Amino acid sequence: MRYTARSAAFVALAGLSGCMISRPDRPKMVNSYLAERDDLASVRRIMILPFHAERGVTVDNDRIRDAFVNELQKLRRFEVVPLTDAAREDEALNASLARGRLSTAGVVKLCERYSLDGVFVGAITAWRPCKLPQLGLRTSLVSMHSGSCVWAVDAIYDASDLSTISDLKHFFDRSPRDRSNLHGWEMTLLSPSKFTDFVARRCVGTWIERS
Repeated sequence: MRYTARSAAFVALAGLSGCMISRPDRPKMVNSYLAERDDLASVRRIMILPFHAERGVTVDNDRIRDAFVNELQKLRRFEVVPLTDAAREDEALNASLARGRLSTAGVVKLCERYSLDGVFVGAITAWRPCKLPQLGLRTSLVSMHSGSCVWAVDAIYDASDLSTISDLKHFFDRSPRDRSNLHGWEMTLLSPSKFTDFVARRCVGTWIERS
């Protein structure tokens, strides 16, 4: 009788453990901030400035920025003004970007020149392109009208973290399937470009989720 009770308890515990291991995939929480609707309403025409990599991070900054340009255009919330060569000639702005800080005078000058409502800036805080890729980002949208940040995201996606894998599986299951992709969600981990696009979409998705 004692043996039977112990066996039953073991089976129940094993079943519970199995449920915990096979829990449904779910999106991870992304640290983000979104201002009040009134502050957001006037920010329509924006420019996405060059991203910069923090010290010790070696990455193709333009590739990361391009992924955000693509996702922000898909959002259909902003008119994204192209970054022209003339914009890069603003010495004060370029110098501040190189230091990882924005020049207020440079931003005002840029916004006045291109009739912008705001500028979108990004910092790459971590990057590992292969063997469990990792991408860390801090982005913010600064309003020309209020001078304050109206949208900010601070996130790190690390494939060695189970919450990132769960997020990726959840995202993949709810996205249109590419029938030519025989690797499923794992393909995102094998391609630095796909992983970058995935992270950019999740970061930009904070606007959709919270608006």
